[in-house]
Amino acid sequence: MATTNAFKVAELIRHLTYDSGNDVITTSKRMADKNKKRADTSRSSNAIFNLDTFAKTSYAAARYIVAMTQGTKYHSTEIMLIHDGTNVTITMYGTLKSESLGSFTADISGSDVRLRCTPASGTATNIQYDRTLVDA
Repeated sequence: MATTNAFKVAELIRHLTYDSGNDVITTSKRMADKNKKRADTSRSSNAIFNLDTFAKTSYAAARYIVAMTQGTKYHSTEIMLIHDGTNVTITMYGTLKSESLGSFTADISGSDVRLRCTPASGTATNIQYDRTLVDA
């Protein structure tokens, strides 16, 4: 049986709730957005790695909120980057940390912009981030 648009709308409505007291619409489903991403990884090496990549022809800039933990140590920072197709400019701000758990760089490799991370030690480090991209 073919799925009609009416069926899709009915399915969507089933997951929406309106809170009139706060004038907010909420959903029980996670909403997807091509420009947003949330991910996490764990590293037990101090070798540089690609924390994230995106297509340089599709997106002009990115903003990351990164949180790193290592036991009771923490390191959080906001990263903004922009590129011109050849060079990447990166800035970090709003950094809060009990100890530096890593450093970040960015570059272009082939058709991708890469946000690279170098953990400060070989001890297991958990890294989570939220990313927002800006279309080119």
